Amino acid sequence: MTPEDDETVMEPNLYLSTLRSAKTTVIDCGEKVYSGYGSPLDAITTPLATGGWVCKEADEWIADLKGQCSGIMEAFDDAVATIQTAISDQEDEPEVPEGDWRGHRWPRQWAHRQMY
Repeated sequence: MTPEDDETVMEPNLYLSTLRSAKTTVIDCGEKVYSGYGSPLDAITTPLATGGWVCKEADEWIADLKGQCSGIMEAFDDAVATIQTAISDQEDEPEVPEGDWRGHRWPRQWAHRQMY
C-alpha cells in the first residue's frame, strides 16, 4: 500500500453551503420586512392612527396588531445568530469525509427532514 491509498476521499460540506445560503436569505427577508426606523408595522399603522378620524376599533386593532407582531425583528436577529453559530461550528470543515451526512448525502438528509 502506498500513502496515497490511505488518503481519505473528501466531499464538499454541502451542509455548510446550505447554512450560508440560509443566512443570506434570512438577512434579505429581514431587510425587506424592516425598511426604516421604528416598527416594521409603522407603514401600516401610522396612516391609520393619524388619518384624521377617531375610531376606537381601529385604535384597538392597531394595538392588537402591534402586540401580536412585536418581536418580528428580534426573531430575524435570533435566526441569524443561530445560523451563524452553526456556520462557525462547520467552517473548520469545508470538506468532509466521503459518506459523511454533511457531504453528498446532505440533500437527502434535508429532504427527509422537510418531509418528516
